[in-house]
Amino acid sequence: SSGITQSTESSGINAEYGYGRISHQGDKFDDATIEAISLHRDGLKKISRERIWLEMRQIVVGRFAEVILTKMKDLDLFHLINLRHTFRIDTLCKQHALADLESVQPVSILSYAFDHHLEFGKLRRDWKMSMDEDYIGMFLIKHRHRSDIKYFQDLLVDTPKHCRHKFDMAFRELCLSRADQGLLETIEKWPVPEFPLRGDQLIKELGLPKGPLVSRYFTMGKTRWKENQYSMDKEEVVSYLKGEY
Repeated sequence: SSGITQSTESSGINAEYGYGRISHQGDKFDDATIEAISLHRDGLKKISRERIWLEMRQIVVGRFAEVILTKMKDLDLFHLINLRHTFRIDTLCKQHALADLESVQPVSILSYAFDHHLEFGKLRRDWKMSMDEDYIGMFLIKHRHRSDIKYFQDLLVDTPKHCRHKFDMAFRELCLSRADQGLLETIEKWPVPEFPLRGDQLIKELGLPKGPLVSRYFTMGKTRWKENQYSMDKEEVVSYLKGEY
């Protein structure tokens, strides 16, 4: 409509703003608005990166994410909003179809468009995402190919207590991006065990000098403990390590 076109032109052709309102019927776009965006697309450079992310948040979890992103790419807009040619619309949309879109955060869906965390990290800085969004995106890129419960249990016990709220946040997003309520509930209800041996106890029990050996044997003991389903007590861990020392 002319109203949409005027709004789009006056904002420097904010593609996200316009697209969010011109694709209510799938791939049917308003021709006048598309023409205005094409003519004035350089205006995107004037829009704040925070505003770009604000609008992209709506797009990536919206009903028509695939057709909107594809149209943006066809109009050669990606480079104007700091998206590189490696941005994967296909993998983002594949996950979009599986996700719990009512609950998942947009950054979780967005992360599936990146094959490498460095690409996501650059965009996170360009779009001035929050630290929580950064953590979620990096977590999903690193761990999204895993689905086994033991893997995430090990990951959780290795996460320092003061960081576990971030693990909980990111793991929840991973599960929501897959609509995997079963895995989410399994980990959320799991009573997290604590490794029974501290570093100072290890030094005393093995007579270790302070230094890298402590870290080495601590890691060795914890790995063995995890391999035994977290069932070993302090004495059993110490006994194992004495046999290795």
